[in-house]
Amino acid sequence: MCHDDQNDMKILKITMLFCLCLLLVSTRTLFGQRIFIDENIKYWYGIHTDLQVNHNIFSDSDTTNILLEINFNHGKIYDNYHYSYELHQSYHTLNILKVDTINVRDYITAIKANKIFVQLNLPIVPQADMVLMRITDKKTGIDYVYDIPLIEGYNFSSDGLVFYNDGGETPYLHDFASIRQTLSLKSVNEFTGPVYCFYYDHYFEEALPPMVEEDTRAGRDLVIDSVFEVSLNEPMTFTREGLYFFQKDSSSSDGIAIRVQDSYFPLVKTIDQLLAPLIYISTRTETDKIRNSPNPRQAFDDYWINLVKIPNLATSTVRQYYERVEGANYLFTTFKEGWKTDMGLIYIVFGPPDDVYKSEEIVDWVYNKDLTMPTIRFSFYKVKSIFTDHHYTLQRKKNYDNIWFKLVENWRKGKK
Repeated sequence: MCHDDQNDMKILKITMLFCLCLLLVSTRTLFGQRIFIDENIKYWYGIHTDLQVNHNIFSDSDTTNILLEINFNHGKIYDNYHYSYELHQSYHTLNILKVDTINVRDYITAIKANKIFVQLNLPIVPQADMVLMRITDKKTGIDYVYDIPLIEGYNFSSDGLVFYNDGGETPYLHDFASIRQTLSLKSVNEFTGPVYCFYYDHYFEEALPPMVEEDTRAGRDLVIDSVFEVSLNEPMTFTREGLYFFQKDSSSSDGIAIRVQDSYFPLVKTIDQLLAPLIYISTRTETDKIRNSPNPRQAFDDYWINLVKIPNLATSTVRQYYERVEGANYLFTTFKEGWKTDMGLIYIVFGPPDDVYKSEEIVDWVYNKDLTMPTIRFSFYKVKSIFTDHHYTLQRKKNYDNIWFKLVENWRKGKK
């Protein structure tokens, strides 16, 4: 083969390799878009991120109805953003079945302080596995994406029941409420009630450390403490803390739940509330000693000063620890307090994740390598629950033990 032919063959191979790379990239991106599992959604877990979105979904024969609560921070308003939705065939491929922009002004049902409430009625597309809401900052071009699963096996059904606040004017799309808070319950279809309420005064255990693969604790069975009827569209005031579950049909698994906490929640104020999440970096003996002392509050302060040694550093360590407890309560509370969940456990000890990736059944949190910690990944698996659409359990591994004990020791030395 002559020298020119060899050069031509090399050029052809390079061209083919380049085309193959382009083809592989094109399957992952299209016009700057990524398949959802490649979207880094770490902003979901930032308390002070520009946007926070809550939703409720219900379907009838030909329509998917979505209620959205969109919270704007840092002085942003809804006109600062462009809105669209996409119906995706899968979390794993960029096969968009339908895409449309939204003139959000046409769909706002209420405005309250720094949040808007939006109702969308989207046509049902049988092949669609999810709705992807895309909210784009007009000035920076930054996308915020939120998935709403349509797969029945991975989606919680509220059976068309929605809580409302402000005398029935604005949807209440949170999983927790305050004691003595007044809400009303509405049905989006023609159902007129009554609705059955099941009340649980149950103590849920805190999460176990990530290297403990088997829970040997003897937990109590979840027992219904009382049952009563609730009228639709009528104000109801919660008078007891605990878990409430509302159903149209008590023989089904569909319904809507809400956890009722004290009026300070998601903050923790009392000594018992302060001591409970301290178990993640302390021993039971240490917390019991504080709890049983003649002056528990003083014993709590002394405990931290004796650990950290430097009073100012102890104060800042306590502040940071309980800011994370508050964040965990706000972000992860479902049928139990957020700090007790697996996500709450990791959030408190490790902090907000550096990178987050999600599919229909797994959420991966990644903490990137630095001088004190190697790159570490935690995988949370979605568990179907009648109470919530957001219950995840951590895939525990024995080899998490070294990094776990190191971070716990850092907390105890005031190094976090």
